[in-house]
Amino acid sequence: MNPSIFIWTIYAIWVIVVVYLTVSGIGVKQETKGHLLQSFGLMFAIIAAFLLPLLPIFNFLNFAPVNPLLSSIGLILCAAGMAFLVWGRQHLGRNWSQTVSIKKEPELITSGPYRYVRHPMYAGGLIACIGSAIVCGGAWIFLLLILGTIFLGRVGAEDKLMEKQFPNEFPDYKKRTKALIPFVW
Repeated sequence: MNPSIFIWTIYAIWVIVVVYLTVSGIGVKQETKGHLLQSFGLMFAIIAAFLLPLLPIFNFLNFAPVNPLLSSIGLILCAAGMAFLVWGRQHLGRNWSQTVSIKKEPELITSGPYRYVRHPMYAGGLIACIGSAIVCGGAWIFLLLILGTIFLGRVGAEDKLMEKQFPNEFPDYKKRTKALIPFVW
């Protein structure tokens, strides 16, 4: 099997999920105020992740393609992570937002993947990034580091937002459901 098929499959999965998230964002509940800075910050982080491997100092990270077994494991991780992310997005319905923001008529979602972790989209995205980094190296390693940092920051910010919006329901939900890794954290 041609090793580059793994790389192309990783990119295809990401493109499909980004298109899905973009299209599924149509018709979501309105935010109470705009968060343009968060959106631009995420966009610049992604651009930086793909530019950093071009610097000679980071050439050692451009190791792809790796052997077929490791690539298969990475591809499975990427697909599983994206499936978990999409499942989380589906369960949020109109409550989803690209940014950490207050929605009009908010709902606390605790079913589906939200039974297992409070932030399944971040968990799935991180798993997908790990799988992508295994297969492709380079930019995906930086994307894992940058998005990982952003996602961890957002976990805390979203938890604080949920505590304000749902002072009666969220504390119990937080006690029984871990943030990103079931039964661990």
